[in-house]
Amino acid sequence: MHPALNVFLVGGTALIAAVILCRGVMAIGLMDTPDSDRKKVSQKQAVPSSGGVGFILAAALGLLVSTVNFIPDTPIMWLGVGVVAMLILGLVDDIGNINAKVKLLAQIAIGIGVACMGVYADAIAPGFGKVREFGAIGGIILAVIWFVVVTNAVNFMDGANGVSMGMAMFACMGFCGVAGFAGEWELAIAAAALAGALIGFLVWNLGGKLFAGDAGALSVGMALGGFSMLLVKARPEFVFIPPILLSPFLVDVLLTLNYRVKRGENFWEAHTMHVYQLGLKPPLSLKHWQVAIGHWMIAANCAALGFAGAAIGYEAPLVIFMGVTLMGCAMHVRIRRAAIAVGLLESAQQQNDPTSNEAMSARQVEGQDA
Repeated sequence: MHPALNVFLVGGTALIAAVILCRGVMAIGLMDTPDSDRKKVSQKQAVPSSGGVGFILAAALGLLVSTVNFIPDTPIMWLGVGVVAMLILGLVDDIGNINAKVKLLAQIAIGIGVACMGVYADAIAPGFGKVREFGAIGGIILAVIWFVVVTNAVNFMDGANGVSMGMAMFACMGFCGVAGFAGEWELAIAAAALAGALIGFLVWNLGGKLFAGDAGALSVGMALGGFSMLLVKARPEFVFIPPILLSPFLVDVLLTLNYRVKRGENFWEAHTMHVYQLGLKPPLSLKHWQVAIGHWMIAANCAALGFAGAAIGYEAPLVIFMGVTLMGCAMHVRIRRAAIAVGLLESAQQQNDPTSNEAMSARQVEGQDA
């Protein structure tokens, strides 16, 4: 069987398995309760969680039907080990709430272990005939940083039905298409397995019947970070493809963190300032599916642009990356300004002047949410 046919076989198997296994996870009854102001913005009642256990297992089952043999002790197999380690870490956090600093240290440890087993890129070719070599140590350090950033970006965006896992689904499709185009079929099939599993999970998640939990968000983030490294390791000229595919996560998270730092807030604390969270708040009060569809459209465009950049070659990935980043930043700033205008947020100046009408309006809205 041609490897391209394996993509559909593996993806379809993972999809069906995820629908069934995620239903089983729902029956277990591990619940996520709206016990904080942040959760109350998007959640009104207790919902079954840790759906990541179901769809990661489904992705693994999908890979079992592949006719492409995955050789043991290779970087992509060690990436799978890292994904499972993140799954376990997230599941423990879903059950017992791990301290944020301890969880970060565990993520770094897992990232170091995976990178040391070969999931890193020691060189990039950003364009114009330039090649930058980092060596093994430099490549491992950069890989660990990337793993932690992507993993937490996916986790931070996992606060509304369908948003984070839906964007991850399109990113996986992008990785699958680009890897297949490059002839990296093991990577393409692994991405297809996760894409299919996420589609099956979204059957339950989009309607708010099952959450991914940290088990799902951390494992998916690790997978996306690993796909990035393995793609660039195989094709250094594709260095800008992963940031294009993952820009819907990275732009929102990094600009939101920047906004909070400017306000003098502790950026590592939970909050309700991401764009998707603003959409759920009154006076907008959008439905979860409306917020999800909006984010899916952006993610789908990024997946298509990422594939186009890989297919065109030359400096196209760099140009597309710059365009996607600028457009994402412009959209983010415009939405945030609109949120400030209607009183959903305070600007830094308004925060310093607590008597301003805008600041008082924003605090009233936050009080209603609480």
